Amino acid sequence: MVSYGHMELLKQVTGRQWAIGAGGLVILALVILGVARQAKAPNLLEGAATSTPAVATSTPTTATSTAPSAAPQTAYEGPFPINKADTIVSWNFKGPYAGNDTLIAQANADIAHLTSLVGGGKYDEYDLYNGIANDYSSLGDGTTAYRYYNRSIEVHPNKGLAYANLAHLLDQLGAYHTAADAYAKAVAVEPGMLEYHLERLTYLTRQFPKDTALITAAFTDASKQFGDNASILAIEAEWLEGQGRYADAIKAWQTAKMLSPGKDTTAIDAAIARDQAKQ
Repeated sequence: MVSYGHMELLKQVTGRQWAIGAGGLVILALVILGVARQAKAPNLLEGAATSTPAVATSTPTTATSTAPSAAPQTAYEGPFPINKADTIVSWNFKGPYAGNDTLIAQANADIAHLTSLVGGGKYDEYDLYNGIANDYSSLGDGTTAYRYYNRSIEVHPNKGLAYANLAHLLDQLGAYHTAADAYAKAVAVEPGMLEYHLERLTYLTRQFPKDTALITAAFTDASKQFGDNASILAIEAEWLEGQGRYADAIKAWQTAKMLSPGKDTTAIDAAIARDQAKQ
């Protein structure tokens, strides 16, 4: 798991802000990888300010944070099925809106609004389904979120956003191999999107840190597209540190520093010094 200190370091290297995202409240402002996060995670809109969802002043009367009883794992198989290596014990989880009646009401209202737009022809249904799925994910309803992400994929199977959002949901559901598959698919269909590579690498190095072959292949995929890139190298350096490969980590940090002219690299220098002391 990336520590908060390392998040700050990565922010200095990449120029990205770290924020809690909210999904699907305005269809024209769908945030890339806009699944609501329980923990701090990268806001992939370059230069976006750190923020939390706006809280309305009205008090809901019928909102609920409890998702319907989870359907069996085999109840729905869309174009992106669950990996046979995974077993989802429960499709319900504590979503980031749990306990906040105002945000729950907003999500339910947003679901109703986006659903009313489906079939109208004014908006791409890919975006509508993504937004609806994001709302259900915020409510902790994994079953319905999974179905709507799959509907989105059915509309545009060669767009990466739904796969990346689906991967985040599957991670929350404990379907770790399926999440890895979804991140890989996002990268495969849109290899030129750096954000998908960063999400994939961050996930794999956290969830499968010992699977050197899997992670090396993912870094190779990213390098083919972007060459030496400070954001990618920062993730790689942290992973190498975790594997005790301090000399390799130092090289990665040094290259990341070289690729970060004009930025405050104090944290990188501290990381290099730390790794040098451990050699």
